[in-house]
Amino acid sequence: MRMQFRLASSLLALSLAAVMAACSDSAVGPNEAHQDGSAAAWLKRNAGARADGVTSFVYDPAQNATFRLPGRHEIFFPRRAVCDPATSTYGLTEWDKPCNPLREPITITAQTFKDANGRPYVDFSPALRFVPGRQVVLSLYDPAAAEDATSIINWCGPDGRCVDESLTEPQLRTRQRAGKGMVERAIKHFSGYNISVGRTTSAPE
Repeated sequence: MRMQFRLASSLLALSLAAVMAACSDSAVGPNEAHQDGSAAAWLKRNAGARADGVTSFVYDPAQNATFRLPGRHEIFFPRRAVCDPATSTYGLTEWDKPCNPLREPITITAQTFKDANGRPYVDFSPALRFVPGRQVVLSLYDPAAAEDATSIINWCGPDGRCVDESLTEPQLRTRQRAGKGMVERAIKHFSGYNISVGRTTSAPE
C-alpha cells in the first residue's frame, strides 16, 4: 500500500512538472529571468553581420524620454510606460494584460548590429513589457529602407527567426519617415523581442 502511494505521488509530481514546463513557453512569472539568447540566435542566422555598438541608459518612469542608440537609432518612452518586472508576467500571451507600472528608474542596455546587407538590428535587455495603451516607439535609421514602402520592422524571437507582428496586430504597422531616414513602429515588449528591418510573410505563432 505504501509503495502504491509513493508511486502515485511520483507520477503526480512528474505530471505537474510537465504542465509547468509547457506553460513556461507562453508566460514567465514575476521575478523570473527571461534570457532567451535572441541576439546569439539571430547572429547565427545572419552570417556576415557586424556589431555597431552597445549603450546603456536610465529610463525614469516619471518622464517622457527619447534615447539615442548606436547606429543613429532611437527609442521613445512615454511616462509610466514600463511594467514592473518584479510583478508582471512576460510571454507571447501576456503583452496586452494589465500590469503595475514601474515606479523607480531602471537601466536598459541596447546592442545594435547590421546584417550583411546593412540592415539594422537592435537587442534590448533586461526583459520588459509595456503598459497596454502606453505607446513605446522604436525608430531605426536606414535611409534606403525609409524610401521603401515595403520595409518592415520585424520581431526576431529566441530562435533568431524574424516575423511581422502587424499581420495579426495592425497597430504595430511600420511607418517610413523618408525625410529623416527612419523606419519606425510601436512595440509592446523587448528582450526576447528584438528588432530587425526587412521583409517577411510570417506572423507570430
